Amino acid sequence: MIKGLNYYWFFIRNQHKTKQSLDALQNKQLKKIILHAYKSVAFYRNMMNNAGVKPEQINCASDLQRLPTVSKSQIQKEFQSYISDQYTVEKCIVKTTSGSSGKALTVLWDKNNFWARVFLFYRTFAMIGYNPFRRALYFSFEADDVGFTFGLFRNKHLYLDQPFEETRKILLSYQPHIISMYPSYALDLGKYLTAEDIDQMKIRAVSLNSETILAKDKAQIRKIYQCPVYEEYSTVETGMIASSCKYGGMHIFTDNVVLEILDHNDHPVAPGERGDVVLTTLNSYAMPFIRYRIGDSASILPYMCQCGSPFPLLGVIEGRNDEAFIMSDGTRIPAWKIYEIVERPLAHSRNKHIVYDFYIVQKDYELADFYYVKGPGFQQSYISGLVAKSREVFGPDFMLRINEVDNIDRVRSVKRKYIHVDMEKK
Repeated sequence: MIKGLNYYWFFIRNQHKTKQSLDALQNKQLKKIILHAYKSVAFYRNMMNNAGVKPEQINCASDLQRLPTVSKSQIQKEFQSYISDQYTVEKCIVKTTSGSSGKALTVLWDKNNFWARVFLFYRTFAMIGYNPFRRALYFSFEADDVGFTFGLFRNKHLYLDQPFEETRKILLSYQPHIISMYPSYALDLGKYLTAEDIDQMKIRAVSLNSETILAKDKAQIRKIYQCPVYEEYSTVETGMIASSCKYGGMHIFTDNVVLEILDHNDHPVAPGERGDVVLTTLNSYAMPFIRYRIGDSASILPYMCQCGSPFPLLGVIEGRNDEAFIMSDGTRIPAWKIYEIVERPLAHSRNKHIVYDFYIVQKDYELADFYYVKGPGFQQSYISGLVAKSREVFGPDFMLRINEVDNIDRVRSVKRKYIHVDMEKK
C-alpha cells in the first residue's frame, strides 16, 4: 500500500509542476526506459543496433526520430522478443487488448506498471474534481482489484453485460460521484433510467473512454445524466495517455508516455496538424512500447489550456486508422475524413437530431453502405449533401448506398465502431 500511495502522490504532484520540470522528468524517464529496453529486450536491442543507435544517444523525445516505429502486427509476430528478460509471464499481470480491430494483443504489466496505471486513473478523476474520499464507479469487461480501500479511493466495478435493472439498483444505492464508461453503454443505460433515477443518483460527472466519442453523443449523455461529461484516452498497452480537465482540454500525460504525431513516412507533423499517434511508454518495464503506432489519428495543439496545467493538449482523436477506407490505387482515406463528411453537418446544424445513429460500411473500392436511424429533425438535404461530399472525397465514381433502418445493432463484446471495412483484400 505504501508503494501505491507513493505513486499516487508522485502523479498528483506532477500536474502542479512547471512545464520545464515536466520536460526534465520525461527526459529522465525516457533515458531510463531506453537503456532498460536495450539491455533486456531482444527486439529493441536488435532495432537499435540495426539503426546504428546507442541507447545513450536517446536523451529527449526528439531523439526518438533516430528509431523506426513499430506496429501491433509486428509485436504479434515477435511477441516473445518484446518481453524484458528481467521479468517472467508468471510474475506479471497478463492482459489482452479488446481486438475490436481484429488484432487482439497480449500485454504484460509488471507490478510497478500496475500501480502507475491505477493512480493515473485516479488522477484523471482528480482533474475533474475527484478526491480520495469520493466514490467512483467504472464499467468494463474485467475488474482490476487494487487490494485496499481503508475509506480511500472508494471504487466499484460493474460488468457491461449485467442486466440494466441490477445496474440501476446499484447506482441508486451506491450513488457514485463519478462514473467511467463507454459512450455507447452510457447511451444504452440512459434509455433505461428515468429522470427520477438520475436525480436520486446524484452523479457529479461522467467520464467517457475506449470508443470514438462523437459530439452529438457527448451532448446527449450530458443531457441524460444532468452533469458535466469528460473524456479519457488510454490503451491496454500504454495505460493512460490523456484526459480532460474541467475546462474540457485533453491533457497529454507526459509523465507516462512520449506522444508523437507523425505522417505515414514517420516524419513529425507541425503543431496543430493531424497525423498518426505514436507512443513510447515510460512506466512499462516488463513489456516496453517504443515508438508504437497505436492506429489512432490526432494532433498536438499549439497552445496551453486555460486551466494552467503544464501538460500539453491533445486535439480531437479523429478515428482509428484501421477504420480507413481503401481506394483502388492503394490510397487510404482516414476515419477522420469520413467523420468530417458524416458528423460535421450534424454537429453544426441548428436542427437537433437529424439522425439518431449511423453506421457506414465499405463494400468495395467504389461502394459503401450508409445506414442511419432518422431523427425528428431529419432533412433530406443532409442525405443529398452526404452523397455529394462522398464523391468529392472518394472519387466521382464512388457510390454511397443509403439505407434507412429502425435500429443499428452492434456487437456488444467489442468497442462500438461507426466505420467498418468489409471487403476482401485485392
